[in-house]
Amino acid sequence: MKKPSVLAPLLAVVAPVLLVLVLTAPFLWWTLDVDYIGGTVGLAFSPAHAGMFFQGLGPALVLGALVLGGSVLMRRKGVKLPSLPVPLRHRLNHRLRAFKDRPWALPALMPVLWLPALFLGPKGLSQGTFAALYIILATGLNITVGMAGILVLGYSAFLGIGAYTFAILQQWLPLPWFAALPLGFAISAALGWLVALPSLRLRGDYFALVSLGFAEALREILRNGGEITGGDKGISISLAHRIVGIGPFSSQQVAYMAAIALALLSVAAIERLYRSRLGRAWVAIREDEIAAGAMGIPVVRMKLLAFALSAGLAGMAGVLFSGFTVFVDPSVCTFEESVLVLAMVILGGLGSIPGAVVGALLLYLVPTWLRDWFPALQDYRLLIFGMILVATMLVNPQGLLGSRRHRLELEEGKA
Repeated sequence: MKKPSVLAPLLAVVAPVLLVLVLTAPFLWWTLDVDYIGGTVGLAFSPAHAGMFFQGLGPALVLGALVLGGSVLMRRKGVKLPSLPVPLRHRLNHRLRAFKDRPWALPALMPVLWLPALFLGPKGLSQGTFAALYIILATGLNITVGMAGILVLGYSAFLGIGAYTFAILQQWLPLPWFAALPLGFAISAALGWLVALPSLRLRGDYFALVSLGFAEALREILRNGGEITGGDKGISISLAHRIVGIGPFSSQQVAYMAAIALALLSVAAIERLYRSRLGRAWVAIREDEIAAGAMGIPVVRMKLLAFALSAGLAGMAGVLFSGFTVFVDPSVCTFEESVLVLAMVILGGLGSIPGAVVGALLLYLVPTWLRDWFPALQDYRLLIFGMILVATMLVNPQGLLGSRRHRLELEEGKA
């Protein structure tokens, strides 16, 4: 049997990079030469301009080529990443299942995870709060995408609904942020139900486009809402309604502890749902919708419930987001935000709740730390991390902590 060539996978990685460089060459090596006195505009050859670009991009391209090329070679040669020994893996899985069987286990971690609030500075507290918010969003989206098999591309719309619900109501009602959490959940869940009700007759990519269209339409409504939504300027949260300090704890410490508490409670609740009859019904719909309906599962009702719960969690995160940042504008529900949360779910593993948590932490914290620790690569941190993400998906398609069901499905498909 002829061995596969090593040059082919490397060329498949390097060729797109070279093509991008060739296509962008006119924009890098030539700059506009404006003569303000004579009123003329021309082109000037500027190697220094291209040199400044490649000086920062060079290390990113080299690192990306090494990561992608190495992952392709590992896949071609059948090299697998090292894993834990089978007996140790079985013991860890047994301990994890025993931990999950106790409803109080995850909430019991709350005091332990609150301890860093006493030692972190303002920057660390802010990063920890946003990391917890992304955990809520990733685990919420995992209900629809990972459990029920409904692809959603406009999930950030419900984050914006929750944030604007609190921001608009605080202008007329004396409503503290913690009292607005259930209200943000209810309104976002209700709107999610209404959006999904006429759209669930569509399947696959068509429903994803509907959700994307809803998010973009909502953003334009918020931008043109006049005094109600504040337009592009947004809405500021008044001092009486934003998150404030309690006793010896500052406002940032309170926000951090509240975000951690909501994240743990969300993870615990979704874990119990996943292992209940409701979770098994969602998984059955994801695997075969027609067979699930033939077995007596109310497919439409289960899908609506999954979408509403997912939207409600995003709305609850939106209320906490606006109370912490004390400002909200239409940029909270952009398409890039939806794709980021979706990437967290896919990286961690579809249908895996621990995977969604790990994916959220990695995709938020690693680019943030790259920006802080390597300022020279600040403009290319997303490019580097995107290449690492693609390489991870090539080597481990089921995600970092993919569910056992999904892993077995992939293995059966290869067989």
